[in-house]
Order: sequence, then structure tokens, then C-alpha cells
Amino acid sequence: MSSQWKDSNEVFDSRPTYRWVILALSWLIYFAFGLIHSTLSILITPVMNDLNLTYSQMGVILGSWQLVYIFFAQPAGMIIDSLGSYKSLFLGVTVISLSAALRWFAVSFESLLLSVALFGIGGPMISIGLPKLASMWFKGKERSVATGVYATGNTVGSIVALSTTNSFFMPVLGNWRSVFVMYSCIGLVTALLWFFVGWRHQNSNRSRPMAESMKGERALDVISRLFKKRNIWLIVIIGVTSFLVSHSLSNWLPTILELKGMTVSEAGFAVSSLKLFAILGSILIPRLPYTVGSKKRAISLTLFTLGVATLVLGVARGPLMWIGLAVAGITMRGLTPLLMVTLMDLPYVDSKQMGVVGGLYFSIGEIGGFGGPFVLGLLKDATGSFYSGIIFIVVVTEMSIIFAALLKADADDRSTQEN
Repeated sequence: MSSQWKDSNEVFDSRPTYRWVILALSWLIYFAFGLIHSTLSILITPVMNDLNLTYSQMGVILGSWQLVYIFFAQPAGMIIDSLGSYKSLFLGVTVISLSAALRWFAVSFESLLLSVALFGIGGPMISIGLPKLASMWFKGKERSVATGVYATGNTVGSIVALSTTNSFFMPVLGNWRSVFVMYSCIGLVTALLWFFVGWRHQNSNRSRPMAESMKGERALDVISRLFKKRNIWLIVIIGVTSFLVSHSLSNWLPTILELKGMTVSEAGFAVSSLKLFAILGSILIPRLPYTVGSKKRAISLTLFTLGVATLVLGVARGPLMWIGLAVAGITMRGLTPLLMVTLMDLPYVDSKQMGVVGGLYFSIGEIGGFGGPFVLGLLKDATGSFYSGIIFIVVVTEMSIIFAALLKADADDRSTQEN
């Protein structure tokens, strides 16, 4: 296998059509990611009943992979830069598929916890490996398009899990364990497809060693140099806000809407609508810099709009609330691809370093993903209402515009002006 993947540290100047095949497989990888990580949240009741779990134990299990993710994301980034995107993505999809399959054997809180936590090891290999891959294969506007397109795979995977698991697959397969095994098989098939795509391109005579520019430079020296760059840290801090809003709304929005008077089915429809608008945001928002002429302006505008939309979604009712839901979905999901494109286009960050930089982004960003839902729940218990939590999200989002305003000019390299 190692001989097949000797080019794992290479940048490819590939045939124009082939990079779209790579993008299609990238989308499928993120689809498997979204499918597997979203499934447990909608199988809570049968899993809890079967394993005799308490709500507190289930809460720990649901958050376990994100906690592991926080600590593993930075090491994962270094591993990705060492092994290359092809090996790393193959390993990542294999590990998350194994995480799903092992849930078949869960007989207790501890065994289910370990199987879910394993997702936090494979997950970073995917969410960090895909931006690195996009930075290798695409440039300029195409890079923004590619980043937005593969990001929709995660959302579509979540929608499929939410819409088909309880309504179709549970009745057909008979139990929740079989559902996880089936989704694991989908992940493993994706891993095999990716393996053969990587193998096929091994012998491309259009590749050149990425390691050439690293000659004589130690990895730790590269990390030290990059981590002194102000723009990297500013984008990472804004990323915390992105994760905070996304995870908070994803976890608490159904409950918020039910407290507004919606039925369970109506709230489910609303959440599904949010995810559909999120697909649109993943495609449109990364291209916003080409409309407003600056990544700094694009990030600031997205943050401002997201804050206003979240406030409207949280406090309004009727048609105005649905407008807030649509705008929040577009801006919430589009912000992370926009930030990743900004990182890719920094003049001192190239594809060989995207693993390390992406690891920093996701490891710190997931602090917001883990802490946001916790703070909303804490404020709900303290005040008896979600309004205080909504205000908290809005204030954090709008304050993040300050960090966007501090971005230096090199956050807008010449690719923003390319046609």
C-alpha cells in the first residue's frame, strides 16, 4: 500500500476534468461524515431504552466525539501534512465507519461511549483533510466553489439521516443496531472508492513533490512561524463563533420552536428547512468576496447578517421568523467555508501546511461547538427562557466583527480579484 501512495505529499496540476472527480468524491466523503454523526441524535429513545441509559449518560455520549475532536484535531492536522490527503482521508472515513459499526456491540454506557468517541479521531482527518485537498486541486474562484460544494455533503448527509432513519430504515431493518451497521457499510464503500481514486492518480506524470519546498525546514519550525501570523489567529477566533452558532442552533432549535407553539413535526420541518438553506449558503457565501471585493468585508457582512437573523429567528413568530430561519441557515453554514477559503488564500499558507492550520482552526473552533449548546442550556435553567441564550449568541456574533475588521490586507490576496 505504501508504494501505491508514495505521492501523498504532492500537489497536483491535474487534467481539468479530473479535479471535478476528486471534488465529487470529496462530497461523498463529507456525506458519509454527516450521515454517521447525525444518526445517533434521532435514535436517542430506542438506544436509551435498550441500554437503560439516563439522560445525563446520553448527554455525555452525544458530546463525547466533539470532546475528543478538540484534543485530536491539532495532532490530526500534523498527521495529514505528514501522510498527505489521500492516506488521511482514507483512514478518516474508515475510522468513522468503524465507529458506527462498533455500536452494534454496545451493551452499556461505557461501550457505547467508546464507540461514539472514536468518531472524534476519524472526524478531524476528514474535516481538516478536505480543505487541504481543495487547496491542492483548485485556485481562485474555483477554490471557493469547490469548498462550498464539498461542504454541502455534510448537510445532505444530515438531512438524509434525519429524514429516512426513523421513517424508513428502522422499520425495514428492525433495530437501531442494524441501522448503524448499514451506515457503516456506506462509509466503507466510500473509503474504497477514495482508495481507488488515490491509487489511479499515483502514476500521474503531472505531479510534483510538495516536499521540495520543505527541504531543510523542520515541521515544528513551520508551525512556529505560521502560528505567529495574526490573520491565522483572527480567523480561528471567528471560527469559534461559527461553531458556537451552528452547534447551538442545531441542538436547541427544535426545542426553541416547540416552546413557541410548534408541534414536534412542525419543528422538525423547520429544522430540515434550515439545513436546506444551509446547502445554499455553503455554495453562495464562499463566493461573496468576489461580489463585495474583499474577504474582510465578506466575513464582516456574513457575521452581521447571521447575528440579526439569529435574533429574528429566536424572538419573532410567523413569516418574520421563517425569514430569519432562511437567512440564518444560509449565513451560518456558509461562514466556515468562507473562513477556510480565507485561510487557504493567505500568502504564507500553502497546501502542504493546511493540515496544521486546519487542525488549529477546528480544534479551537470546536470549543465553541461544545460550549455553545452548554451555555444555552445553562441560561435556560437559570432564566427559564431561551431568550437570554439567543441574546448571548447574537452579542458574540456581532462582537466577532471586531476581529474581522482587524484582518490585515494579506487576507485579501489577488485571487479575490481574479475573474
